[in-house]
Amino acid sequence: MKKYLILSILSAVFGTALWYGCAKFSSISHDDEFVAVALTGVQHLGNGYLISRFYVNKYGGDSVGREGGGGSIVCCVMLPLKWRPGLTVEVRWKVEDWTSADYAEIEKGNYASVTKKKMYIAKVPVEKYDELYDLIVHFFPHGRVRAVTSVYSVSSPLHPVSFGPREGGLMASAGWPISEMFSQAELLKKKSEESNPWK
Repeated sequence: MKKYLILSILSAVFGTALWYGCAKFSSISHDDEFVAVALTGVQHLGNGYLISRFYVNKYGGDSVGREGGGGSIVCCVMLPLKWRPGLTVEVRWKVEDWTSADYAEIEKGNYASVTKKKMYIAKVPVEKYDELYDLIVHFFPHGRVRAVTSVYSVSSPLHPVSFGPREGGLMASAGWPISEMFSQAELLKKKSEESNPWK
């Protein structure tokens, strides 16, 4: 009986130490309750531009069309139920310029007329929320981006960011150009995680 009591105490001590260590070295506190929320993107670059792919914390969002987007929703990204200062997400995205596109060539599979294929990455603050809803990522000219969660649709005048072409303003975070969406090391890690049923 003594032996089992000692083992129980040791398990509790080591379990607590392990939990504390994990909590200490992550930005997640034990008070955070995370929820999966839908993800959508909106582009404010103007007609002719396309966000052909974007990722939030490496979760894939859909493409954001030349009409501005905001209608396509994918699942999911994890956010805390309660907003906290310093809450950020990592956003990666690819911008394509279709303003001079030759649609006859594109019909034949030649995309040479689609230019300015730029990719960016940014650490983006999630703007303060009182209640958690879908995460909406807004893309602006010059590699700038905002991340908001709102009950209001992107076409509503009550949405935090007005629909249509515009600059990002002071709230937008600047991204920096990248040459590839994910490094080879990141792709290998992702592949090993997908093949590991115990992740």
